[in-house]
Amino acid sequence: MKNNMFKKAFFCSFLIISCPYVHSEQQVTRLTSDGPNNGHSAYDLIRKFAGPRSIESPDLYPDNHPGVLHIFEDTDEEVGHHFVFVLHRDVDKDRDKYIKFNDRQRNEIKAYSKSKKALKAYEGETLKYKWKFKLPSDMSLSNNFSHFFQLKSVDDGVGQPIFTFSGRSYKNQKWFALSHAGVQKASIIAKKPWQNISEVWLEAECKVTYSNEGKLEVTIKRLDQQEVLIHFESENIDMWRGTDKRHFVRPKWGYYRSLKSKSMLANEKDSIRFADFEVIKY
Repeated sequence: MKNNMFKKAFFCSFLIISCPYVHSEQQVTRLTSDGPNNGHSAYDLIRKFAGPRSIESPDLYPDNHPGVLHIFEDTDEEVGHHFVFVLHRDVDKDRDKYIKFNDRQRNEIKAYSKSKKALKAYEGETLKYKWKFKLPSDMSLSNNFSHFFQLKSVDDGVGQPIFTFSGRSYKNQKWFALSHAGVQKASIIAKKPWQNISEVWLEAECKVTYSNEGKLEVTIKRLDQQEVLIHFESENIDMWRGTDKRHFVRPKWGYYRSLKSKSMLANEKDSIRFADFEVIKY
């Protein structure tokens, strides 16, 4: 009888110790809008999510476009509270005067070295990124890049994102595309005509195992109908460029575009809507 009681007590204590450990293996970090005029600015919420230096918006740099908010909150009947990211064709630049590029403009949020570890991906780890976004049908697109989501390897000596969501004009037709770059040259792995993916709220889910022989699964579906518009899956794809333990991959969301074909950008102002960011580390 004493042995049985001891076994039960040991088993229960094992469960009490084990369960918190199991749950702590999955870390979830969220960024949600609390709506316009509800106490917290978009920038305050973003900084709480990813850190004080997680925003690269033109109004944050004196030599760029100060005095005009480039990320703000809005609300609608479909997703409720959300964020709006804006770029002005003729005014906005790429960060500050010390940046050497003058052929592009940027309005992004990102994880960086001082962000929570749960937002940074290291070799062998698996992370899932989830969010909602809406692209306008009349958005200006050129023959050069317009990125809306990037998975970027930090200090890898390459510079090219490992994976992107992008828009581009090609042969007088506008496209939305997923691109992958194992080392330097990017290739399109899935695409959709712009008119089939714009003017509706979309749900994106991107799950990655970070390795030279990694895994990638991406699904984009309409929020209203739950119709899958794009799905890509690979069990063996190069998703890592790091050379030591300092290297990590970070997510970036927003609006980053080239001005090399500026004459093709018809609108003086373009915008993208984002909602309900979620990063899950397993």
